[in-house]
Amino acid sequence: MSLRPLVSIIMANRNGERFLEDAIKSVLCQTTGRIELILSDDASTDDSLAIARRLRQGDDRVKIIAADARAGPGAARNLALDAARGDWVSIIDSDDLVHPARTERLIDRADRLGVDIIADDLVCFGANTGRTLLGPKKLTEPWRPTPADFLQAEMASPLVPVGYLKPIIHRRALNDIRYRTDMSVGEDFDFLFRLLLAGAKMAVLAEGYYLYRRHPGSISHRLGEEDAAGMVRSVDDLMATGPAALSDLLAARRRMHLSALNFARLVRLLKSRRVGAAIQLMARHPGLARPLLRSARESVRRRLPVSPQDTAKLDLLISASTAEADGYEPVAIPGGTDCWPLAEVSRLVEKAGCGPSILRAHGRAGLEALGYCPGWQQADLIAPEDGWTTHERQRIASLPWPVTMR
Repeated sequence: MSLRPLVSIIMANRNGERFLEDAIKSVLCQTTGRIELILSDDASTDDSLAIARRLRQGDDRVKIIAADARAGPGAARNLALDAARGDWVSIIDSDDLVHPARTERLIDRADRLGVDIIADDLVCFGANTGRTLLGPKKLTEPWRPTPADFLQAEMASPLVPVGYLKPIIHRRALNDIRYRTDMSVGEDFDFLFRLLLAGAKMAVLAEGYYLYRRHPGSISHRLGEEDAAGMVRSVDDLMATGPAALSDLLAARRRMHLSALNFARLVRLLKSRRVGAAIQLMARHPGLARPLLRSARESVRRRLPVSPQDTAKLDLLISASTAEADGYEPVAIPGGTDCWPLAEVSRLVEKAGCGPSILRAHGRAGLEALGYCPGWQQADLIAPEDGWTTHERQRIASLPWPVTMR
């Protein structure tokens, strides 16, 4: 009989066939052996389920929940939460990647910090490669946000969208708290915020082991009326039940969402050529002029010719030493195998994420670096002087893309 998993990794998916296989493989190569991956598919119409079922063959850690009808990301995650058997639950999106050691390291830090929820920074790749979600906060030590901190972060300048964090949550903190199913945007923030309101202790690390994919579908999304209305409803419910001490912050968040709702209405009116109604709406809400002008500029920019993204093959030498480049472009990395500075991680992700790469990585630091590379054609991994341990060989063999040990 197999042991109950330590960690249940839940992955909601809707028509994510393009990136799903890489996302699943990056989960299955986690150094924490006792995991289960619960893929909750929200009635996909592409080949997502076929991909998941193929990867499940021979790996009983993969569980699949297939919905018959589309119900939204919150409902998909709730099905996975109800099925989860682990002491910890980890939230990962179906188009992202995670470092092989992420789960193990975050749970170890959560135990040492004595928290119920642990998260790390997100390192972007694809569009806006090399940026991090929490960059504006300039963290140098774990951040322990209160509910007020969470609200203030999303209304700060520059805004820090903490709802995007991908937490690992202990079962004791969940109780019966689940995602709202009447929201398709902002449900992550609402879920985490209600956990904090219920007394859960959270820490956000200054390190980043989560690779957050930015692609046109994730960048160009504009809130629709129902999206914005759902966010307003969530704040209304929080204002009705939350502590009075947060009333001013919640009221400010509600105003922010109302502004987004009014802008979505304005866009609908303009698209339907109801100019008179649009002018009346702008007269009642003059602040809509600024986002409308910004939207117009973005629309013009999208129509301008764009140089094709350089996806030429790159040959990269990844090393902490001054190894002979031998025709490879050298990429210097720190010498250790944990807690790399985010600036170094971001630089490596930016370089390795520019195209289909052929990599040569040196030693244990090179093995650590491969975990931050968002895909490659082939990687040669040069052994350290004392050779690889059995555990390291197993870790190398489980990496998502082809690796040759030298």
